[in-house]
Amino acid sequence: MAIRTRYYRNRVTIEENGCILSELPRSPGPTHSVWDVMAAAVGVFAQGPRLAMLGFSGGGMVGAMRALGCDQEVAGVDLWREGFGLFESIAAEWCGLVRFYPEDAVTWLRRQRSPYDVIVEDLSVSKDGDTVKPGVSLSLLPDLMGRKITPEGVIISNLLPTPGFTWEALISSSRIGPGILIEFESYHNRVLIQGSGIGKARSSGRILRQHMHILGSALAQDIRVRTL
Repeated sequence: MAIRTRYYRNRVTIEENGCILSELPRSPGPTHSVWDVMAAAVGVFAQGPRLAMLGFSGGGMVGAMRALGCDQEVAGVDLWREGFGLFESIAAEWCGLVRFYPEDAVTWLRRQRSPYDVIVEDLSVSKDGDTVKPGVSLSLLPDLMGRKITPEGVIISNLLPTPGFTWEALISSSRIGPGILIEFESYHNRVLIQGSGIGKARSSGRILRQHMHILGSALAQDIRVRTL
């Protein structure tokens, strides 16, 4: 992977092909990026203590989660070990319980016997100089995540523009149940949030924005929410 790490006073960013894979604050707080809304979704919708993060990279949303008081035990899964090493060097004093598994996401998830309360799907791969979703995110993983989540659980997927897929096809391939879609003014990503307790866009969007305001995220007014 053509990965570049940039160090700033308040944060560290991990980039691939000009796309930010992870943005890690040096202390719990907002990233002012897509991971803020994903962290807010955990704060709003999570009903239990177990969270699986498929595509951990540098743990971009952990700082925002902890700033919001989300104390879930995080199982971070990623083939890129160096990303977790960077995360530990920055966040060890405040990140809470985070366990790292240097494995393929499908293999790891298939092996799990106890269901998770939250599953975050943030996988990406490099292809033709761009960063896109891997095939498993649009084929094997959606159904597998549906079988490894509690009945009240929530699945949060970070979708990226991917050659050969329209947005409608990306969303359709990732869907397994009711949910909402988050779109951004400033980012190409879209975030799909699924679960039996998600509700409609009007009410869920309002509470997500409230949590992002509490977090201090600059993206609080940048999101559009629609029901699927």
